[in-house]
Amino acid sequence: MIGFWVVNLLIPGEPEALDINTPSGTWRLERAAFYDRSKEAILEGKCARTYALEHPVSMGDGAAACDAAFEEVTPLLLGASYLTALSVTSDSSVPHSSVQMMQVGSHWPRERSMGHGNPVVGNPGEFVASLEAFVRAWPTAGHQEKARLLIHHWLDGLACWSFEDLYLSATTLLQVIAATEERVQNRDLSFYNGVTGASNRAGVTPLSQDFKDMRNVLIHEGSLIGGSFRGTSLQDCTNVVADVLNWFDEYLHSVLSLGPVRRKRFKASDFLGLNAYSI
Repeated sequence: MIGFWVVNLLIPGEPEALDINTPSGTWRLERAAFYDRSKEAILEGKCARTYALEHPVSMGDGAAACDAAFEEVTPLLLGASYLTALSVTSDSSVPHSSVQMMQVGSHWPRERSMGHGNPVVGNPGEFVASLEAFVRAWPTAGHQEKARLLIHHWLDGLACWSFEDLYLSATTLLQVIAATEERVQNRDLSFYNGVTGASNRAGVTPLSQDFKDMRNVLIHEGSLIGGSFRGTSLQDCTNVVADVLNWFDEYLHSVLSLGPVRRKRFKASDFLGLNAYSI
């Protein structure tokens, strides 16, 4: 058996245990005996172990089988992070694991507090179904869509201090997606046309031009408001960023075959408390 402690994972419904079926076999998530203390610490702004993640494979099954299971840890952690909007990672192996972690994986989310989280799923069943789909897509669509870069940068954006940082991060995600669309179409595309083309390919309602106009004003004029952007207040800006982040959920669910978005998780009002230093 190989196993790892999972840090910061809070699943809607707080299940005692879950089985996650992946190409390498079945991973089991089991709630830690000290889960309640860990949850309290996380909600207070700390990091803590909440689950153990275990796979029955061992060196007796051969190195290739162990390697295949271990390769799934990165998409499991990144997928869980994406589904919960928490920085879900691992800090060590469980004591009885046949393979002991010598250092934290460099591809895994870094250990940091991100508050209560903001899950895109509503219950354990939806969490499992989406996470299994995420792991299946990882080596194929996940590679094409640069999922590792997108999820890491998305987490960085959500952990921001200011509205400007959040929006620059959000539009960088769009820039990465637009570049992917250029490769898919094999032709040069403007930023707006790249994002719109990605929308059409994924079957997602395209964003209005506001996402581009607000980004251009911020980059070229140093302010969220002005120039070609028709918005006149922070409320107008929060509407745009909520649209962008919800569009990102729709797009990622489509291209990674995660199924329909179970919960629209971002509202404009969520961002009104962020410091907006350029207005």
